[in-house]
Amino acid sequence: MKKISILFLFFSLVHIHLYAGPEPSDPYKDLLGKRFFETPVFNWLNEIDLQGSEEEFQTDGLVLFFKHYSKGYKIVFDVNLTLTNLNFYEKGRIYNMYSGVLPYNLKYGMKRDSLLRSIELRLREVDDNPYMLYRDYDSSRMELYFNSTGLTQISYRLTGTPQKPDDQGFVRLVSNGMIVSGDCENLNGKMTWEDGKAYYEGEWKNNLPHGKGYFRDQENNWYKGDFKYGYFWGKGELNVKGRYTYSGDMVMSRRQGTGTCKYTLPSGELYEGRWLEDQMNGLGKYSVGKNFYYYGHMENNLFNGHGKVVTQEGWMEGSFKDGLPHGNIKQYIKKDNVYLEGKWINGKKEGRFKFTDEKNKQSFKNFTNDIEIVDK
Repeated sequence: MKKISILFLFFSLVHIHLYAGPEPSDPYKDLLGKRFFETPVFNWLNEIDLQGSEEEFQTDGLVLFFKHYSKGYKIVFDVNLTLTNLNFYEKGRIYNMYSGVLPYNLKYGMKRDSLLRSIELRLREVDDNPYMLYRDYDSSRMELYFNSTGLTQISYRLTGTPQKPDDQGFVRLVSNGMIVSGDCENLNGKMTWEDGKAYYEGEWKNNLPHGKGYFRDQENNWYKGDFKYGYFWGKGELNVKGRYTYSGDMVMSRRQGTGTCKYTLPSGELYEGRWLEDQMNGLGKYSVGKNFYYYGHMENNLFNGHGKVVTQEGWMEGSFKDGLPHGNIKQYIKKDNVYLEGKWINGKKEGRFKFTDEKNKQSFKNFTNDIEIVDK
């Protein structure tokens, strides 16, 4: 669908290591600078139960906060839903102790001076703040905060300039069209763009479509369902003219979560299952008419992982890679009423295969590059 508009308003120290070994892990620094829908951020947000957090949308500068007081975290996104800040707290007046994994094997209550002396952590002091230590990365910073009892808070913030969003044609609606009726600030209203050829009608919040609504663009593609911050976000139905109709979960105008997609082109194709970043990704069922289906794991719109293909000719079950059988496979050939088991490489039989007929009689054949090797 055509996008209507987008709203834009180490330090390195030299150390002498006393021993060689892997650096303690930091699972959070690489999340900063990525957007809400991107795989590492989206997966992590699901792990920490973002749905149970308190959501706050700050109109001044358009900043989005997620605060989970019982799980001890605060997360901040900018106007383009880019992750800019992470804050993890010890149990205190407002927040309970963060229930997730802490970086570098840190624990609340650790003393400032002992952490500063740790060579592996590479922490530095702040001249005018004796209650904080920090560590810089390429485009972000980790900060540790202390009081008299020890470590109480761990924070990350983006220090570099986030990249401009690349929505690749995904829709985001903003309040830069013509108001036709109602209140297009914080209630219900209708707004049009492209000289009235495209329109949105539904709920608004902070001058953005937010809530239930319906949108149709100038090419007669349409979406009805949940909106957040101007995006298709939540449960909804999306029709892309001449291509497909999708019903299910949306995140930032992308098919993401669980949903069903019925394709117009190619005709007869249907997918029911998991989606990630607008692609079939996860456990699902892909079918073409009544005579072919695959049930199993998908990745990047292709069969990847364990799955089963069923056709009129029989079935095969096992490991798939990029749409092809790859690994150990068990196959049933209906016309011969025979089972075969062996290893496939990129869609071709390779090595020794066991054949079992209808009388449970077994035999073995060898293949190279899908060609049977016959000894004379």
